[in-house]
Amino acid sequence: MKKIILTSLLILFACQFASAQPAEGIPKTLLPLSLLQEIINEASGDLALQNEILIAGVNRNRLPEEYIKGYWDAAFILNKLREYGLKELQIIDLPTRGPETWDAEMAELWIVKPYKRKIADLKEIAASLCSGSSTTDTTAELIYVGPGNREDFYEGKDVKGKIVLVNGSPGGAQRMAVDKFGALGVVAYASSHPEFDPDEVGWSSIRVVEGQKKTFGFMVSTRVGNNLRDQLERGPKIEVRAIAKSQMVPYKEQMVEALIKGKDYPDEELVFTAHLYEGFAKQGANDDISGCVAILETARTLQKLMDDGKIPPLKRSVRFLFVPEISGTQAYIRKYPDIARRFFTNINEDMVGEGLIKNQSMMELIQTPASLPNYLNDVMRTLFEWVGTTQRNNERNEAYLPIWSPTGSRDPFYYVIDPYSGGSDHVVFADSGVRVPAVMLIVWPDQWYHSSGDTPDKSDSTQLKRVVFLGAAAAVFLAGGGPAEAERLIAEVSMRSFNRLGQELARAEGLVSNAETAKVQEIYKEANNIIIQAFLREEDTLASTRFFIRNDAALENLLKTKIKTIQDMRLPYYRELEQVYRSRCLKEKLIPQRIALTAEEIRLGKLLPVKTEKMKGLFDSQEFAAKRREMKDAPAYQLGRSESEVRNFIDGKRSILEIRNAVAAVTAPVPLKSVENCIKVLEKAGFVTIRQK
Repeated sequence: MKKIILTSLLILFACQFASAQPAEGIPKTLLPLSLLQEIINEASGDLALQNEILIAGVNRNRLPEEYIKGYWDAAFILNKLREYGLKELQIIDLPTRGPETWDAEMAELWIVKPYKRKIADLKEIAASLCSGSSTTDTTAELIYVGPGNREDFYEGKDVKGKIVLVNGSPGGAQRMAVDKFGALGVVAYASSHPEFDPDEVGWSSIRVVEGQKKTFGFMVSTRVGNNLRDQLERGPKIEVRAIAKSQMVPYKEQMVEALIKGKDYPDEELVFTAHLYEGFAKQGANDDISGCVAILETARTLQKLMDDGKIPPLKRSVRFLFVPEISGTQAYIRKYPDIARRFFTNINEDMVGEGLIKNQSMMELIQTPASLPNYLNDVMRTLFEWVGTTQRNNERNEAYLPIWSPTGSRDPFYYVIDPYSGGSDHVVFADSGVRVPAVMLIVWPDQWYHSSGDTPDKSDSTQLKRVVFLGAAAAVFLAGGGPAEAERLIAEVSMRSFNRLGQELARAEGLVSNAETAKVQEIYKEANNIIIQAFLREEDTLASTRFFIRNDAALENLLKTKIKTIQDMRLPYYRELEQVYRSRCLKEKLIPQRIALTAEEIRLGKLLPVKTEKMKGLFDSQEFAAKRREMKDAPAYQLGRSESEVRNFIDGKRSILEIRNAVAAVTAPVPLKSVENCIKVLEKAGFVTIRQK
C-alpha cells in the first residue's frame, strides 16, 4: 500500500511538474503571463471566422438599393459591436468622390460559334464583369492579342469591330484595342497567382472617361483564357456574345466607428483600422473582411475582459475604424481633425486571416517609416516574437503554449518583421501632416489576392485567434500602461536599439568591404551616412517613450541615461567603420581620404524646405498630381517608393541635403538631384517654400 501511495504521489507530482514546466520556460514579455493567458482564453478565432463567413461567405453582386440606403456590411458590423457591449458606436456617412457610382445588374459571356457554351456569368462569379463596363449586347469574332498593351501586339491583326482576348490587364488593352484600333470590347485573364490556382478570376476594371468610346470588359480564369487561346491558334474562328447591363447610381460612402473610452486619459487614443470596402463591387474574405472581423473580435475581447474584471479599465481610449480603404481614412481625418489629434498610435490590420501553410505565407509586421521612428515597432515586435516562440511544438521547447482555435489549424506561427511599405490605411497615419506612428499586420503573399478565390475557406480560425491576441495584448499594454509598463518599455526599446545599431554597423561595413574598387570612397561616404542616420533614429525611438513617462522624474532620469549611452557609442562606431575602410584601402593600394562635401552638397545643405499651409494637413496627392499635370518644364525626378519619405522628412529643420541623407540611409542611395527636383516641384505646386538655412 505504501508503495502504491508513493507511486501515486510521484505520478501526481510528475503531472503537476509537467503542467507547470511550460509556464516556467515561457519567456517574459511586456505583459505578465497571467494577463496574457486571460487574453488567450477570451480571444476567439472561431467567432471571428463565423463573422467573416456571415459577411463574405460568397462574392455577391450588390443590390442597387444598398448604394442609396446603406451597406449591409456596415449594418452587420454595427449590430455586432452593439451585441458585444460597446456603447459609443455609429455608422458615418463620408463625402463621396462623385454624385454616382457604377453598378452591375447582369452580365454573361457566351461562345456562340463554332458551338454554344457559357464561359462567364456575373451571378456565379461577381468578378466576371470589369467595373466600369457599359451596357452591351455584342456578338463578334474573338481575336487573341497577347497582353494587348502595346502596338506591336496588333501587327498583322485586324481587331476593328471584334472582341479581343488578352493575357493581361483589361485596362491596358482597352487603351490600345478599343480606343486606338476600334475593337468593341475586351475579354481578359489576369489573376495574382495563376500558377497556384488557375481557376481564380481576377478582380479588375476599365475606365471610360467623357469623350471615349463606351466598351466592356469580361474577366475569365487563366484556365479558361488559355483554352480559348489554344482554340484560336488551332482554329476555327470563335464568335462570342457579350451581354451586360450596368448603370450609374447615387451612392453613400460609409464607415463604422466604435470607441472604448479610457478612464484616466480619454483624449489619448489608440486607433485600430481595417477596410470594409475596396471599391463597392470588389469583395474579399481575406482582403479585408478578415481584418474587420479581427478588430471586431479585439473590441469584443477587450470589452469582455473589462466587464468581467479580468483586466482593469483601460487608461486610454481605443477607437476602431472600419473604413473604405485609404480614401475613407483620409476622409475621416479631414472630417474629424480634433479626433485625429488624439491618436497616439495606429494598428492597421489588412488581410490577416488566411491559413499560413495553406497559403504558403507568413504573418508580416510592417513597421513605421524611418521618418517616424517609434516605440510601437518594438511593442509589436516583442509580441510577435513571443507568439512565434510559444507556438513551436517540439520536445525541446519548454516555452510551448499553444494558441489554437477548436476548428483551426495547428500551424506554427511563421512570421517576418519588415521595414515600412505602403498599400493600406497605415500610410494615411504615417503622412507628415498626420504623424501618427502606424504599423500594419498582413498575411503575405496572398495566393488568392484580388480574385474570386478570396473566400472564407482559405481562412484559419487559429490564425485569426493569434491576430486577435496580438491586437488585444498590444491594446492592453499601450492603452493600459502606467509607470511599470513605461519602465519595461524603455528597457525593451533600449535593448533593441543596441541590436539595430549593430546590424546597421554590419551593413555599413559590408558595403565598404564589397564595394567596387573604383567606388570605395563613394561607398564609404554612404556607409558613414548609414551610421549617422541610425543613431539619429535610435535616439528618436527612445525619446518617443516619453509619451508614457509624464512627470515621473525617476523614469525621465532612466530614459536620459539610456539615450546618453546610445550617444556615447557613436564615436566607437565611426572609428570601427573607418578602420574597415582603411583596411580596404590598404588591400587595394588606395590612399584613404577624408569624407568631404561636394559643392552641390554644400549648396543644398543651405536650402531649407518649409511646408506651406497647404501641406500642414494630410497631403493631398490628387491635388498634387493635378498641379504636376498643369506644369510646363517641371524638373524631372525618379524616386519611386522613396518619394513619400522625402515629403515626410520635410519638417522645417532639415535641409534638402539632410532629407536626401535620411532617405538614402534606409533604402538605397538616391540621387541628390532627384530629391532637389522633387522638392522644387512641391514648391511650384504651392506645397512648400524653400528658404536659406
